[in-house]
Amino acid sequence: MCFRRYLINLPDHQTVKTMSIYRFFIYFILFTILLASGPLVFELFFPEIQFLIPKFWALFWVFEILTLSIYLIASWRMRISDRASGQALLGSVTIKLLFCMIIAFVYINANPVDPLKFIINFFYLYFFHTVFEIYCLLCNLRNQKFK
Repeated sequence: MCFRRYLINLPDHQTVKTMSIYRFFIYFILFTILLASGPLVFELFFPEIQFLIPKFWALFWVFEILTLSIYLIASWRMRISDRASGQALLGSVTIKLLFCMIIAFVYINANPVDPLKFIINFFYLYFFHTVFEIYCLLCNLRNQKFK
């Protein structure tokens, strides 16, 4: 296969496959296409429903850039030290939550929105991006048992 896999030998003779950057980018592109397909279907086939909030696609790309940058920073931090893996995972989730709250505040103040529509659209983006980021970071989480 063309994927580069790193194997780590653990004391109990198990191996853990960590996610390479190349593999992450492939997953990230597939995830972006899959996540964008739902709102795109609603927008194209059901235009009378007005399911999406104004500037949804701008918000979508902000979440994409935020997820990509936080993953790359946390992954880099996890590769530096085995002891920093758990801290990098928790820190990335916390930083993402704070940035998303700031984004929501700025968006609500800049645009008049229907509260229910905004909550559905915002948490659609937030929940799926966070789950994807945590899954990818958990693939890189090192064994916390030290000699």
